[in-house]
Amino acid sequence: MRRVRPDVLVLAELELWPNLIHAARRSGARVAVVNGRLSEHSFRGYRRIRPLVARLLGQLDLIAVQDPTYAERFRALGAPEERVHVTGSMKYDGAETDRDNPNTRRLRKLADFADDDLVLLAGSTQETEEEAALEAFRRLRPRHPHLRLVLVPRHPDRFDAVARLLDASGMPWQRRSELDAGSADPEARILLVDALGELGSWWGTAQVAFVGGSFGPRGGQNMIEPAAYGAAVSFGPNTWNFRDIVSAMLARGAAVVVEDAEALAVFVRRCLEEPGYADTLGRNARSLVAEQLGATDRTVSLLAELATRDRLQPPSRRQKAA
Repeated sequence: MRRVRPDVLVLAELELWPNLIHAARRSGARVAVVNGRLSEHSFRGYRRIRPLVARLLGQLDLIAVQDPTYAERFRALGAPEERVHVTGSMKYDGAETDRDNPNTRRLRKLADFADDDLVLLAGSTQETEEEAALEAFRRLRPRHPHLRLVLVPRHPDRFDAVARLLDASGMPWQRRSELDAGSADPEARILLVDALGELGSWWGTAQVAFVGGSFGPRGGQNMIEPAAYGAAVSFGPNTWNFRDIVSAMLARGAAVVVEDAEALAVFVRRCLEEPGYADTLGRNARSLVAEQLGATDRTVSLLAELATRDRLQPPSRRQKAA
């Protein structure tokens, strides 16, 4: 079998494997890091062994990083300046930004949301998070009659458990699966989305968002989707799976961390009573996402340019021996 050697070895984020990089260079391949990131913690650690890191970074032909801060850290560790490019984060690409997209428009009509309704959506929720959102709704609904609550549990096997929670609340509610069979119940201001694959479109109906999986040990869920629509985004304190995105959003005033159920209720109340506050959060979130969109295209262009350069010549046996 003929062995095919790559022209470019592509590594993601911070996968700096010295032996792999060395082997690629010896075979004549170029090496690129894409969607590069370098946290403050990692930067401090690498700085202690800067000479070794600088030698490794010098073997990289392209370092495409998520933001200017990461770019400066790579350069400070010895990466050649001309090889470091800020492309944005590819994690944001594919996010829908148009609230009037066909799928969201269809769901809004299906649920009979009025133009003056204000939708609180708790999405990708885990146990206790639906209860927290429900309690916020219960407390705020009397003073805000246009408030609607949409619950989208993360796992289908919890649909019935959430349904029992809603039954116990004594408040009118409706299942998403019932909407296809007939008109929405005008008395039901709470909707349980017991369907798969629709959360991305439902986020487009929300003015206020709580991203679940963040009160417990899950480590958070995707908060880019509600941010892209310009919702006022909140999530709990446990979001380590999305630490870079969370850091960027918090730095830009594009999201709020709510520590517990009480803090969630306070956040929702402020969004209702201070529309300017909610609007500012939403604008900041949407602006952040817009700046990142296109990172994949920018990265592919740089890789294409790298791949078209003359192939590196593997070192000769005499060079190897030397």
